[in-house]
Amino acid sequence: MRTFRFASRNKKLTVVAVVVVAATAIGVAIAAWTTGGSGSGQAQAGSAQSLTISAGTPSSSLYPTTSADVAATITNPNSYPVHVSSIALGAVTVDAGHSGCNTSSVTVTSPQLNGGSGWAVPASGNLNVDLATAVSMDNTANDSCQGATFTVALTATGASG
Repeated sequence: MRTFRFASRNKKLTVVAVVVVAATAIGVAIAAWTTGGSGSGQAQAGSAQSLTISAGTPSSSLYPTTSADVAATITNPNSYPVHVSSIALGAVTVDAGHSGCNTSSVTVTSPQLNGGSGWAVPASGNLNVDLATAVSMDNTANDSCQGATFTVALTATGASG
């Protein structure tokens, strides 16, 4: 019978040894080192480029006691879209062939853009705009104004958007 106890004791020792080895392996797996770090990164902002505005082809003509459209193309050289919130109309000049035209008979009205919402000019793109009834001619216009091309100074205000 003692042999039986000895065999039972060996089994117990074997089970205990297996448990100790397994616990040690788990402890080694849990004992992995962790680490972290800190430092800095860098980003740089670009610089906005100005929009350009060039004359377009108006959809209507100007006559005494009427209004007409002012057509223009807005060019955005930036790599992001620009939302134009307003365009102010300024001085009116006449082409050299009609220098006798009295430009004082021509007035401008800054329009409300696109129903008040403005326009989005795409990144690196163009937008054709037609400013409805933005220029008017009164009945003091002289005959030298017939066939004249009027240039209206335009200033746009916008922001990235």
